Amino acid sequence: MPLDMWFGEQYVPGMKFCLQVKKPIFSGQSRYQKIDIIETEAVGRVLLLDGHVMFSEFDEFVYHEMIVHPALLAHPNARHVCVIGGGDGGCVRELLKYPNLKSIVLCEIDEEVIRVCREYFSAMAKSLSDPRVALNIENAVDYIGRQRNEFDAIIGDAIDPTGPAVALYESPFFASVKSALRPNGIFVSQIESVFSPQGIIPKVTKTLRAYFKDCRLYGATIPTYPTGYWNFVWASDGVDPFTVHVGRQKEIAATCRYYTPEHQRAAFAIPAFSRVHLS
Repeated sequence: MPLDMWFGEQYVPGMKFCLQVKKPIFSGQSRYQKIDIIETEAVGRVLLLDGHVMFSEFDEFVYHEMIVHPALLAHPNARHVCVIGGGDGGCVRELLKYPNLKSIVLCEIDEEVIRVCREYFSAMAKSLSDPRVALNIENAVDYIGRQRNEFDAIIGDAIDPTGPAVALYESPFFASVKSALRPNGIFVSQIESVFSPQGIIPKVTKTLRAYFKDCRLYGATIPTYPTGYWNFVWASDGVDPFTVHVGRQKEIAATCRYYTPEHQRAAFAIPAFSRVHLS
């Protein structure tokens, strides 16, 4: 950590995001990546993987609510869900709000992320101990590749495409996702930002459209993520994201700090310049 106690993450040439650090909390190296936790002045504790912000205590709820609820509220009767990555437990925490869910598989390649988050982000990671949750420490490419007609929703909460995660954004994996989903299943994944000049959105959306009839983007404002605006990709063959059970939506929204019923439609209103990715 620099002597002036500022952490900086380079987004693109000429753009850098900085956080004033109170103190380092943890630093270690797993088999796959460097793991750091810092205590900051502005956004509380922050998890860093290979020097990139994964989440902060200040705004993690935005990401986790928005990667889960649009899909789960649109699906008419989700019973079985798989989360890819997500060793911090944030996605699982939001999924556990649905009493009709029978099982949640968390497929996380790096067991050390789970261990560290259980120690330093216990309020979030305690969700991983719920009896409905099965932890699977494995590369998701291998795990999803073995599944057939298993899940009502698959949520891609993996890191950006670097190292082993590159394969999670490519055609063979998306073919496996399609096979692992049940009829009317939904695949949602984080997909960086439409403001990233060399982002993965064009490639990923084009590839997904080869497997799913409906592929679209939606977004959320997340201050500690590159550019402050983050995107997700939705892929399904038959589920309309704008058709939800109003009573269930009201109950879920009452538990949220970011998601509202209005977000179910408004989040899909992406900037005009980014619509070319779906043309």
